[in-house]
Amino acid sequence: MSNLLDDILERIEGMSPARLAEVERLAIEGTQGMKWIPSPGPQSDAYFSKADVLLYGGQGGGGKSDLLLGLALTAHKRSLIMRRQYTDLAAITDRAKEIHGTSKGFSGSPPPKLRTDDGRLIDFGAAKDVGDEQHWQGQAHDLLGLDEAVHFAESQVRFLMGWSSTGRDRRTTC
Repeated sequence: MSNLLDDILERIEGMSPARLAEVERLAIEGTQGMKWIPSPGPQSDAYFSKADVLLYGGQGGGGKSDLLLGLALTAHKRSLIMRRQYTDLAAITDRAKEIHGTSKGFSGSPPPKLRTDDGRLIDFGAAKDVGDEQHWQGQAHDLLGLDEAVHFAESQVRFLMGWSSTGRDRRTTC
């Protein structure tokens, strides 16, 4: 995917101002109404990846949480986005409402969740202690997003992955 983006960027750099303005107009028109668009580079590579399990790391502010929300709001129907503790969910739920464009459909009661008008559900969960992950047993999700996966015990990750729904659109992103 990176080579394709590099090729596109190279072609854009050589365009006349008039052609560049036309491309910008078409890009704005083509993405109008989209809630979220991945940034070029690793985030786009991860977004378009066909992998069932994707490990996406990097420094703070690198777009990892946004990737999870972008996938949940555009590419999946039932998502579970988890942090180790419920108190760590505030920033990601605030960002979800920001991307969604409204608080409509958001319930902050534990566990927080967001239901969108187009039928998507995002559950926001936590598993502070080993064993807490079992509260999610029997609740299939087509996206399991573990934000800051290194904070989870391996047994928690394995258990949660077992409840990812089957099918070709299933994904676990850490």
